[in-house]
Formats: sequence, structure tokens, C-alpha cells
Amino acid sequence: MSKADGFKDVLIIPHARKPGNKEMFMRVSSWLDLNNVKYSLLRSDAEALETGSRCNVIQEVSPSIDLAITLGGDGTMLHAIDILWGTDIPVAGINIGKLGFLTAGEVHQAKEVLVQLFSGKYKVSERVPVGCSLGTDGSHGRYRALNEIVIGKLARERLIHLNTYINGDFFMRYSGDGLIISSATGSTAYSLSAGGPIVTPELRCFMLTPICAHMLFSRPMVLHPEDRVTVIVEEEPETLALSIDGREEVEVPYGEIIEFYLLENRIKILELKDVTFYKTVRRKFLSPP
Repeated sequence: MSKADGFKDVLIIPHARKPGNKEMFMRVSSWLDLNNVKYSLLRSDAEALETGSRCNVIQEVSPSIDLAITLGGDGTMLHAIDILWGTDIPVAGINIGKLGFLTAGEVHQAKEVLVQLFSGKYKVSERVPVGCSLGTDGSHGRYRALNEIVIGKLARERLIHLNTYINGDFFMRYSGDGLIISSATGSTAYSLSAGGPIVTPELRCFMLTPICAHMLFSRPMVLHPEDRVTVIVEEEPETLALSIDGREEVEVPYGEIIEFYLLENRIKILELKDVTFYKTVRRKFLSPP
């Protein structure tokens, strides 16, 4: 087999404790070996997979890496994006999960995905994450998410009331279980299950989707990319928290000001040329099992 063109230094990011992932790592790494492509694992992943000395083990992302390949589902892709934040490294996923909206192909297509990626038969989908500032000017922290940031309650028995402002103007008093602020990429994640619209992921916009709203008007809103949304907790509730892409929970102090916006950063996700978002939606949601 001839040497693969294009990418020369790959970081493999697996869902290390998922059943079958060690076998998938062996399949992918064997293909990379045959094509003389250098690849690495982060030390924590190498230890979890018990790979021994099979590949290069690194402590942190090297500047020489020009592609990250994830082995898992969308959660693994979100984990990889967090690891790669601040770099310009593109990421491609092989889905070993369920829906896998962010991944390039399914587990049975692993070889085909690799062949197409390394022969240049891919497209770059640039995604825009949402950002969040907690406290005045981010005094209590700044956060980011590719899919969504959720304001939710930790005690299920009570409603929470959120005064919401858009570009400084009062917009809505949301009452219910919480509010989802999602990117276009996140339209097929939690927002969808709460009744939000499906949005093509490369559209520059973000959305407000109420969770179990206790109000007559409870429609989701699609916002302009330059809008800024400010949320203030109206009255002292049970403890609230921000959930950042489902991977981080941040407690929200009573009376805190929370601001949401789109970030300028672009996340580069590689997709196969013959796969479109609309085909993926049909396959994942509309095709019979």
C-alpha cells in the first residue's frame, strides 16, 4: 500500500473505556502504520487502552499534529474539541456511539473514512461555538460550548424564573425547568429534544430553547450572530447550574448576571465529500430501522 498523502502527524483520541474501542484503535493504527503515518495517543488514553509501546505517547498536544481522529461518539468529539481548543487542528470522528452527528463515518466504515481523509476526499465544516460570561465582564468565569450551554435547576420540584434581555432590551421572563442556549451545531442535540428547530450547522446563529416552559408563549428563538443575551435570575431559587456541553457543571450564585454570545473561534470538523447534513438527518431520524 502506498504512503498516504496529506496528513502526516495524527493524534488519536478514543473513548478509551468504551467496549470495542481497543480493537478499533488497533485497526486504525494498523492502517496508519501501513501508510507510514505518524500517530500519537495522550498518556491518559494510552494507559486506559493498555497499548504498551505500540505508538508515540505524549503529555499534551504537539504543534506538529495536523489531524485528530476520534474513536467514539459525539461526546468523544466534544472532548477532543476541548483538548484541541486554541489550535487550528481539524478533527474527524469514527462513530462508535449512537447518533454521531459530528463524526465522519460509522464504525463499519473506518477504512473507507481513513482512505478518503488521506486522499483529500473531504470537506472542512467550520462550526461556531457559543460563549458565556458569568458575572460582570466574566468576573466569575468564562465558558464555551460547541453544542449548548444550559441554565438548569438542581431541584426538580420548583420552577425557575429567568429574566432575559437581548442586546440590552428586556425580551422575556422564562418560567420552567431552564433554558438552552445552543449553537447551530447543537440544534440536533438537547435543543432538539426540547422542541427546538433543526438548523444547518454551518449557519452563523444561536438559539434560545426553553425547557418544560410553564407559560403560554414558549417558542424557541433563533438569534442573529451578533446578538448578546443577558439572563438574570429573578428570585432566589433552589441552586441553579450551568451545564457546559454536558461535560462541566458550574453553580450559579443567586442574582448572578449571565451573558451569552457567539464566539469568533471556528472549529474545523472534517466530513466526507459525499455526506451532507441533510442526508445525515434523514439517516439518523427519518429512515426506518
